[in-house]
Amino acid sequence: MEWIIAAVENESGRLRSKLPEGELAEFLVDRSGFGLLESRMLRERLALSASEDELEELHDYRGGERSRGGNRAKAKKIAERTWKPGKSWPRHFVRVLDLPPAFAGLPGSTREPDILEVAPFVPLRDLEDFQQDLKEQVIEVLSGTPGANRGVLTLPTGAGKTRTAVESLIAWRISQQRRQVILWIAQSEELCEQAVQAFREVWTDLGHRNDQVRHTMEIARLWGNASVPSDPDVVVASIQKLDAVLRGTNDDMRQELELLRANLGAVVVDEAHRMLAPSYGRVLRFLGIDLRQKASVPLLGLTATPFRRVDAETRQLAARFHSKLLSSRTLGDDIVSELRRRKVLSRPEHKVLSYASPAFEMEDVEKYRAHFAQFEDFHPDFLRQVGESDARNRALLKQLLELPADWPTLFFGCTVEHAIAMAVLLRRAGRTAEVVTSGTRPATRRALIEQFRDGHLSALCNYGVLTTGFDAPTVRALVVGRPTTSPVLYEQMIGRGMRGRWFGGTESCLVVDIEDNIRFSGQLAYERYSSYWSGTQSGT
Repeated sequence: MEWIIAAVENESGRLRSKLPEGELAEFLVDRSGFGLLESRMLRERLALSASEDELEELHDYRGGERSRGGNRAKAKKIAERTWKPGKSWPRHFVRVLDLPPAFAGLPGSTREPDILEVAPFVPLRDLEDFQQDLKEQVIEVLSGTPGANRGVLTLPTGAGKTRTAVESLIAWRISQQRRQVILWIAQSEELCEQAVQAFREVWTDLGHRNDQVRHTMEIARLWGNASVPSDPDVVVASIQKLDAVLRGTNDDMRQELELLRANLGAVVVDEAHRMLAPSYGRVLRFLGIDLRQKASVPLLGLTATPFRRVDAETRQLAARFHSKLLSSRTLGDDIVSELRRRKVLSRPEHKVLSYASPAFEMEDVEKYRAHFAQFEDFHPDFLRQVGESDARNRALLKQLLELPADWPTLFFGCTVEHAIAMAVLLRRAGRTAEVVTSGTRPATRRALIEQFRDGHLSALCNYGVLTTGFDAPTVRALVVGRPTTSPVLYEQMIGRGMRGRWFGGTESCLVVDIEDNIRFSGQLAYERYSSYWSGTQSGT
């Protein structure tokens, strides 16, 4: 090969030698490109030529086999270590030797997949004025200096909070000279996947709108059994996965996470009101973000605007973000009413289902009282007791069957068993109904949600998994079969039906609560919302 190249470039006559020695390094780069360091011999030569400190840093890299010999033996062990292009060891190798990062190689399969699925391009609608206003505020936060680079974006569920955040993040990232990683942290797989799809849709749409956007964006899923990605543009991760990597014993995954941290541009926490959990503190501190101090990495929180008002809890949350609560200035003080007027949110009708309820005693059981005192909501065993009431379940089934069969309806059960039982009862009564729980396989869950979204299911019963990250805009009725005192949980449940017609949802949505005779010194969440409903029904 050298002879061919030398002969073509030298027209003066017969060659006396191959390429000049001084040109060999450049020739090797030209010949091998990103795969240059896949040569074990070359890696060994580079290790031998390294300084003592560099050699020790390469030799002592975690997980590698060590040599007790001299520098030559150490260089040999370094070269023999498995080289997987784009992974943590190649990236460590080039960083220590101060080589261009591209020579770590590119991860991925050597061949294209056997089947290629191609979706049609559907342009996104332009952002509404309130979304554009919020986008500008978010970009200002992301571009801020330490002490001014945190904020909480708040919009009611159904008003496009995720889309607004993703548009803002991408616009900010494009404006940066150094393209760093965006890390999006969420609580559930549904929320994670919703964010992945939002990034995909916005980036695809941007290619249609902006002639300068022609490169691909790598969006990595980091939850379940996924590995920490190498050199992505965006990472969408579950808090459980990140915390498990930090607390686990897999040194390679932790090293990958450390490399990701070194190139971190911004962190987003969806469902930011959950940040009091210890897992969030551990992960954020690892990422270099202490909520009590300033940090160089921007932090954006997302939370749904309370349906009643911007309450004390939301303001307390904003205090962890330099007291910067990002709310649209174009919507006025009564955000929900304005969004209903614009048909961004649907108009909820409310019905309280009465029945001959037995007395559910909570105060008589110590563990129920202790749980309520700590978590301000009902103990799972108490919910199980409520969910096993025959009279209550007959009333719920009667109500569900009275709803038109073509109304897409979500049912929230007290327990897994309660949700399953109601789905079975509905099917036995002739309705198309399915159930999803935390134990449902992810592929099955996605398929059932898709069926519900496409109108093939009349009712989808669930326990604990469709309160967030669930996107089926045409939900027509919500039957809340589990009592709760938590405004956050209640608003998450009813929020599944609040998307209005302007955003592809419904004109109105019926929310059915059940009137239980629960004896305790508190207030059920739905009783706080008398001023929220567009209309109220009563029934038995």
